[in-house]
Amino acid sequence: MPDLVLLEDDAAGHVAQYVRTLAQLPVEPRWILIGGLAVNVRIERIHRATNDVDTVTHDQTRFVEVLLSLPTTESLSTAKVQFHNPDVEVDVLASTEGTRLPIREADRAFALARRFAMCTASPVRICAVSPSTGLIDDSVTIEVASRAALIALKTLSFPERKDGRHPQKVGSDVQDLYRLIVGQSLDSLVELISEGGHVLSTYVGGILSKNFTLGSSDLRYGFARLQRLASNIDASTISEEGLSLLGVLGAALE
Repeated sequence: MPDLVLLEDDAAGHVAQYVRTLAQLPVEPRWILIGGLAVNVRIERIHRATNDVDTVTHDQTRFVEVLLSLPTTESLSTAKVQFHNPDVEVDVLASTEGTRLPIREADRAFALARRFAMCTASPVRICAVSPSTGLIDDSVTIEVASRAALIALKTLSFPERKDGRHPQKVGSDVQDLYRLIVGQSLDSLVELISEGGHVLSTYVGGILSKNFTLGSSDLRYGFARLQRLASNIDASTISEEGLSLLGVLGAALE
């Protein structure tokens, strides 16, 4: 039986829109949900707004072809499809399964993290709950990346965005990481993330240790970016000391 997750919608009905879009995605080729919406599902609440739907599949080309065959979609790029009515963007990442691992260390870690996500995903029934009536507006059952895989993926995204073209997403990555980790057993998380293999777990650990060790300039900088770039109520409740929990997990993984 799939896990049941009830997500209270916002006044604009964004969660219901995402659920209706997910219900349109094909069963084959197999795909899983990752990204901000997957984080919301795993922590079982909407802690921040998300702007799109992120997926991983073994057959990226075929998956995009199927999406573009639907009457309400159009192509935005090679791996990004725009849905209309409701208007939702769907990103499609390749799992890298069956391909040679990249030479660059960061790219190799990303490939391993996607494979790890595909291997550890589990079915979840996601229900959008009306904030006014408390009733379920829409629901869908899909495979969602595990908490451990999402921690790995979000950790790997953080330095790429920090130094790249999407600095505004740094805040959301840090916020997602904190919510995925806080309140969890660190020993259990270390064990689960380590199932992705030594190369992935130590690489993830290194990034977390470098950026979030208590008292470091990197943590102070990361905290400032979180407060400046993640302009929502949830982010404002995260302290610099609280954020150092990510560094503790990193040290344990290393």
